[in-house]
Amino acid sequence: MPVGDTFDTQVEEYADPETGALVRRLTGDGSDNAHLYFTSTSFVGEGVERVLVSSDRLGERAFFLLDVPARRMVQVTEASETPFSHGCLSPTGRLFAFRGRSLLRVELDSLESEEIYRVPDGFTPALPTCTDNGGYVAFAYCEDLSVSTEVGRIYSSMAERYYQHPSSVVMRVNADSGEAVAAWGERNWISHVCIHPTNPDMILFCHEGGSYVKQRMWTVDLTQTVAREAQPLFRQHLNESCCHEYFTRQGEVGFQCNVAREDGAEGYNCFTRPDGTWLRQFLLPGARPGHIQSNSDNSLVVGDRGHLSRDDDEGGAYMALIRHLEGRGEITRLCRHDTSWKTQISHPHPIFSPDDRWALYTSDAGGACNVYMADVTSI
Repeated sequence: MPVGDTFDTQVEEYADPETGALVRRLTGDGSDNAHLYFTSTSFVGEGVERVLVSSDRLGERAFFLLDVPARRMVQVTEASETPFSHGCLSPTGRLFAFRGRSLLRVELDSLESEEIYRVPDGFTPALPTCTDNGGYVAFAYCEDLSVSTEVGRIYSSMAERYYQHPSSVVMRVNADSGEAVAAWGERNWISHVCIHPTNPDMILFCHEGGSYVKQRMWTVDLTQTVAREAQPLFRQHLNESCCHEYFTRQGEVGFQCNVAREDGAEGYNCFTRPDGTWLRQFLLPGARPGHIQSNSDNSLVVGDRGHLSRDDDEGGAYMALIRHLEGRGEITRLCRHDTSWKTQISHPHPIFSPDDRWALYTSDAGGACNVYMADVTSI
């Protein structure tokens, strides 16, 4: 199917049977569908009418622009084997998507695409990230190395990949000129790159490897042109692990931290400036809420787990709203997502809509992955 083809989609509204929240299912033809990774918006413009989704409805995966009121989606990239997470979107309507090792800039108003960068042979790109105005895109590429512990289960080869210490390079590309700058590189597994929403010289990245990593978060400042050094952000101590960093719309860094205690782990939502100052930590009542993302003024956070206490075993099935008060995170369950968590694409990865009313997420409840929106104001 060529770019520009249109497809009907099913939009279904219902009230969550437990919380009463209004939920919209935006896809549902039996294919696997997902919105973009939670470090990117999936909404075009300031409204909620147009949502970018990834779908394998053509056999291989492609990106589609979903017109929610019209219940119609338009194909905006050719199909390929590229993972759903290998794309990012600026609210101005620019999509950046990898097709293999080729990075494409797609103008959604015209569907015109252009290759602006190609990853060198022997390396694989990770998810891209872009500034709010779509002027710059950043990502890491990592050395291709074979592994022996991959068994088809999520994260099964993570320890081996971590201990291989593959060569990685953090890149920043000018989206208009194609000028590419190598911002940082080292023999460590680098991923989860996030570029500052308004300052393209500030890039956040992580040393990948889950709980094996001794220092996860790092920043690099491209204004440093001589002997540039990446700087650790939130120095970790023994028994601390961090994950799921992102930039808030104000340019702060949000992330989660687990602290191992003798009586069990403590989970925190945390916020800091990119220079490491002004750290705020909020103790959670139970296990950390999966992936989190902030609304426009960071007064409310959405997460894809809603554990109400340490012994709450049901929280992994809920979308959660989190308010931060007096050093603690207060959790309200928004709705059930009931995803399996078995694959990366089935993770809900929630984000807020530009008007803060809706929480967009993905779930494989019922079998196939679909994209949903839950009305935050309806509970």
